[in-house]
Amino acid sequence: MLTVILIMLAGIVLGYFLRSKPQLIKVLNKSTIWVIFILLLFMGVSVGSNSEVVNNLDTIGLRGLQLAIVTILGSVLLSWVAYLWVFKTKRADNEG
Repeated sequence: MLTVILIMLAGIVLGYFLRSKPQLIKVLNKSTIWVIFILLLFMGVSVGSNSEVVNNLDTIGLRGLQLAIVTILGSVLLSWVAYLWVFKTKRADNEG
């Protein structure tokens, strides 16, 4: 867990120093999307190759679907609240 936190902090520091390079940021954003796709592919291969998971899909499938739906709804809701909060703050700053 400490490794994950340190890598995240390193990324934040690096992002802070690279923020004045918009062309590089654009390339990094596209790269991030592809890395996420590749990560999802590898996760799918890992799940598909695990015979215990595949043999119990009927048992864990419904529970996994419920968990996925609740997670997605929570993420969308919190993202929407954060979006409204950020842009309401920006509008108030621009008006005043």
